[in-house]
Amino acid sequence: MYDCQNDSYTEFSYSAFDTVRSYNALSGNLTAAPLLPDNTLQLNNLAAFAGELGYQTERHAGQLVIHDIAFYDALSVNARFGRELIISCDLRRDPPALFG
Repeated sequence: MYDCQNDSYTEFSYSAFDTVRSYNALSGNLTAAPLLPDNTLQLNNLAAFAGELGYQTERHAGQLVIHDIAFYDALSVNARFGRELIISCDLRRDPPALFG
């Protein structure tokens, strides 16, 4: 797992797999919150963007959650909204990579 705040890997494993498939192999939930508590406009924009990509979203206590987002789309969200929102994303590979 990559920790972007500390620029380090934790519990990192390696397993050979098809690199073409690898962009779509990682998926999970992305959570976004506004930098300023009263600024929800960017959350609305993100919800609309996620809907255009075909993802389900839901709101929880001032945050937006995008479910089952793919790695490449999570990168797109971060590039587009990363300056206005605090973005957290937990992506996993299915099936999990094997240690070896």
